[in-house]
Amino acid sequence: MSNTQFTSTRSSTYIGVDIGGTNTRIGLFGSQDTADFVHIARFPTYQSYKEQLHHIIVAIRTSNVRYLEGIGVSVAARIARDGRSVSVAPNLPDYVNKPFARDLFEELKRPVRLAHDPVCGLLAEKKFGILYQIDRCAYLTVSTGTGAAIQLGKASTTLISSIEIGHQILDGNALKCLCGQVGCLETFTGGRQIELRYGCPIAQITETGFCGTFSDKLAIGLVNLAQLTRIDKVALSGAIVLQNQFLLSMLQEKVNAILKGSTLELKKAKLGENAPIVGAAVLLGISEDHILR
Repeated sequence: MSNTQFTSTRSSTYIGVDIGGTNTRIGLFGSQDTADFVHIARFPTYQSYKEQLHHIIVAIRTSNVRYLEGIGVSVAARIARDGRSVSVAPNLPDYVNKPFARDLFEELKRPVRLAHDPVCGLLAEKKFGILYQIDRCAYLTVSTGTGAAIQLGKASTTLISSIEIGHQILDGNALKCLCGQVGCLETFTGGRQIELRYGCPIAQITETGFCGTFSDKLAIGLVNLAQLTRIDKVALSGAIVLQNQFLLSMLQEKVNAILKGSTLELKKAKLGENAPIVGAAVLLGISEDHILR
């Protein structure tokens, strides 16, 4: 993958946009049958919806893209049931209820699809990564926030749903979450909330027992997920997981110790930080009938 500009000579190209709580990336795909793409832009995610929209539009317009079939957008926020706007976004509050898909379509005149970032991550890992051929699975991102998506499938029936794993309530947790609830898992596992509480990024926290508490809480969240959905495998990603490789084995050990009656396999996402942007492009070929928002 390259950061150089790309001028397409092919019949179809696709844009994937990954709007994270911290950074935004835009990639150009020559096909939906590959995870390879060319970066055409990367910039800090703007808290202002208008500024964010402007930078996305400028990046796409100045990239010399030809034969553009559509634009898939992965957003670190819950998407409305009609799939056209953001409905809940504790980390991007100015985006809520804005006509995101319509605004992009009116400016770029190409089909636009939106999805919660873990849904896009799951789509990418299902097609190109470690969730390939797994009917009951999930994708978990642990970064600025904590989000997940699940797929439940049997034979030709498949349903993918975004779930608010980070906003499940943990007994005895008196911390107030940015979403407004008290007791959310994300108060222990969300990068932004941890930084606000400690006054520094996770990498700079030296408190004894921090990693143990972090993994204890996330393991409980994963066990709850397994018991509620009966999934078999989870792809884990997000900056906190990808930058702290020891977490995966620690989480697996703790999940194994708690979970009874079934097993849950935890694996690092094969596509790493690229899963949401790849999944945004994959989204353009997925029927809305298979996605529950």
